[in-house]
Amino acid sequence: MNLPSQARLIEILKKQIPDNLSLPMELGQILGISADSAYRRLRCETAFTLDETALVCKHFDVPLEALNDIISGVVSFRYQPIAAGENSMQDYLSGFSAQVKTISQFKEKHIYYAAEDIPLFHVYAWPALSDFKFFYWRKSILNQSELQNKKYRFADRDEGLLEMARNAGIAYAGIESTEIWTEETISSTLKQIEFYAEAGLFESSEDANQVLDDLKLLLENLQRQCDLGLKIRPGGSVSATPFHCHASDLMIGNNCVLVKTDKRKISFLGYNTFNFMSTGNPLFNEQNALWMENLISKSTQISRSAEKIRNQFFRALYRRLEETRKKLDF
Repeated sequence: MNLPSQARLIEILKKQIPDNLSLPMELGQILGISADSAYRRLRCETAFTLDETALVCKHFDVPLEALNDIISGVVSFRYQPIAAGENSMQDYLSGFSAQVKTISQFKEKHIYYAAEDIPLFHVYAWPALSDFKFFYWRKSILNQSELQNKKYRFADRDEGLLEMARNAGIAYAGIESTEIWTEETISSTLKQIEFYAEAGLFESSEDANQVLDDLKLLLENLQRQCDLGLKIRPGGSVSATPFHCHASDLMIGNNCVLVKTDKRKISFLGYNTFNFMSTGNPLFNEQNALWMENLISKSTQISRSAEKIRNQFFRALYRRLEETRKKLDF
């Protein structure tokens, strides 16, 4: 690597790493080199090899185009899809939790979430709803063969998987967040439940009702967080973490997340129903931040303010849920 590019890479790495981690030590572990060798690279006295550059960029989620100002209109994304296989959900949740843990290590952090669908962090606090989502994704989206002749039954739940999901929800409860919801945010979940009920894919009406009950608890918990302006951890304890929620009349169009820390920004875009891909591309993130700010400016804050609008918003969500329950005669 030439020295100007290496100096640029090092500048980016210093912004990527939380304050509680040592960049020389991280480089030493990633590249299998001594601390002295790591310092020589950081001082640009020793050049990174091509293989070393690739390893470092992969570990720190640095897109290669960030090293070259000439490349415009090119954005690299990382993603971790749920694949077929016995441990697919475990691997997905492990990666999901690792990302949240990394964000939580920064001194300053804020998550902005434009929610076309219910944010998974909220879903993960409720076992029946989480378990149903996992089953639905694996059976109906991923087409996993072992589930094709099975119906959803909460009794078959994987407690270890639900605990992993719950821990991801706990980690999210420690990070200040701004969420943008619409009355359509719960639509896809309601349609999934309706589809399974009408197709006879619930083992019993009790299983379907349990999922709907969890969805109602989720909404009640969200409303309480809006009342308090604070996060509530899975389990019900109130944290000291600020929570901001906005109700929008605009169609969001896709699940979009922007993470701001004292050192960097990261964008996460939803795709293929439940997956997310991420990028640290500075120009893309600035555009995403502007889009998010515009959406917020055209929304109404319903956390700790606008009580009338907040109550109207949640009444509309509860009404849609109960209409679904009545329609399916649960």
